[in-house]
Amino acid sequence: DFIISEHNILIEINPTITHNSYMNIFDKNSNGLDKYYHSVKSRIAEDSGYKCIHVWDWDDWDAIIDLISTNKRIYARNCKLQIIDKETAESFINLNHISRSCRGQNYCYGLFYNGELVEVMTFGKPRYNKKYQFELLRLCTKVGYSIIGGASKLFNYFLKSEHPESIISYCDLSKFTGNVYEKIGMRLSHKTDPNKVWSKNREYITNNLLRQRGYDQLFGTHYGKGTSNEELMIENGWLPVYDCGQAVFVWSVNHV
Repeated sequence: DFIISEHNILIEINPTITHNSYMNIFDKNSNGLDKYYHSVKSRIAEDSGYKCIHVWDWDDWDAIIDLISTNKRIYARNCKLQIIDKETAESFINLNHISRSCRGQNYCYGLFYNGELVEVMTFGKPRYNKKYQFELLRLCTKVGYSIIGGASKLFNYFLKSEHPESIISYCDLSKFTGNVYEKIGMRLSHKTDPNKVWSKNREYITNNLLRQRGYDQLFGTHYGKGTSNEELMIENGWLPVYDCGQAVFVWSVNHV
């Protein structure tokens, strides 16, 4: 929908009403978009030398603007690295990361420039794949800044201080390419299939959460067993949308 030529960035606006996989509002005899529609667009853009940013109904527009804004460049060698507490990390991430904070951030590190916190990296126990010892949970830079070499400085400090055997991390392909993970020494393991997300107005619920808890528990209703969670979602105005999947990056002491 938009192109930022000087940075080779494409912006795709994906309203749920026209980008869902359930219905086509222009053709009632047709279903919605294919599961791979958005991920294929991203792949075509990448093959042509562009980064494609997908904007969903539930996204924060201010955060999207921050993603494409010109940043002040600072070199990591001019920053001081410190261990920070979980509360400081969470507060910083909630202000500066498009996906906000997450649970389990037990190892938190920050870079300070002239006394100001400008970049944070957090680690914890893996949330989805227990074969790995740690998960890199968040890498977050203060809005308006670009820290050259910052991710490597933080990651290498964690390696030296905790001596991990293996690390896993996930990259949202609807917003990022994952290049930073390769720069810090991780390698691409694989890319997941697109994830189904349920969207209504500016709210969203992941399909995994719907399967785990069910409609009744999520919304405090009493339809009971035998009812379809997905049918209930659609009946109550929610529509399924497929994102672009995730890139899974790993690091292992045996592959350094």
